[in-house]
Amino acid sequence: MIRTPEPGSAPQRVISLVPSMTDSMVVLGLDSYLVGVSAACPVLASRADIPRMGSPGEPRTADVIRCKPDLVLAGAEINPQNAIDELDRAGLRLWVTSPRTVRQSLSDLRDLVLMYASDTALQSVVWLERSVDWLEGARPETNTRVFCPRGREGPADRPQAWTTAAGDTYTDDLISLCGGENIFSKQQDGRYPQVGPEEIKAGAPEWILLPGEDFSFSEKDAAGLERLLPDVPAVRNGRIRQVDGRMMFWPGWRLGEAVQLLPDLLQGTS
Repeated sequence: MIRTPEPGSAPQRVISLVPSMTDSMVVLGLDSYLVGVSAACPVLASRADIPRMGSPGEPRTADVIRCKPDLVLAGAEINPQNAIDELDRAGLRLWVTSPRTVRQSLSDLRDLVLMYASDTALQSVVWLERSVDWLEGARPETNTRVFCPRGREGPADRPQAWTTAAGDTYTDDLISLCGGENIFSKQQDGRYPQVGPEEIKAGAPEWILLPGEDFSFSEKDAAGLERLLPDVPAVRNGRIRQVDGRMMFWPGWRLGEAVQLLPDLLQGTS
């Protein structure tokens, strides 16, 4: 198991059990090194037949071992520890990531592109780093209160509760970077708590962001929230918006989409 890969080590056979890392490799032009991915990873346009190694929550470790990869990309938050331990005991080289901030995600991206010594990919990461530098120096005096769920209990038109991100999460840090204030940042019930309508009302979100793409939120969810929370500022002002869920919850290259969209959206300029 490795903490970070060595620059220039360039493994030729990579299995990714982390959808966000797979996504980043594809965008950065490194997907030719992938020989297996999880079932939740994005489809590789030129390699639709790439082997799928089970879901992130239940990876088929025997298939991973049988594939004899040079490197396995795993996630401490999305892959079970017993599966990671089994791959480690099999002698596989593992890079286990768990970014909880935008900066940690950028560090993982930089380590990834340095591993392959790709100048083109490195320049893309440098652009992202500079964008983050600029946003950190241009934070507004007043942040916009935001609610962004990642899961729902009950049907879309009659929801009972939602799972969301609290503090010490990538999503919370991303919202803060882009001029928002996650209304559940200080929630004490874990990093991904379940919240109900009354708690959302108390947080008085000015924007509600509903993630699609890899998540299940739709226009029915917006209608359900409008019915349940008519007095919440976001509902009163028509500020419920569907966004790409990968942009909100996938640390990695999707950060580029977030820094282009979210600051203007949350500050009311788009």
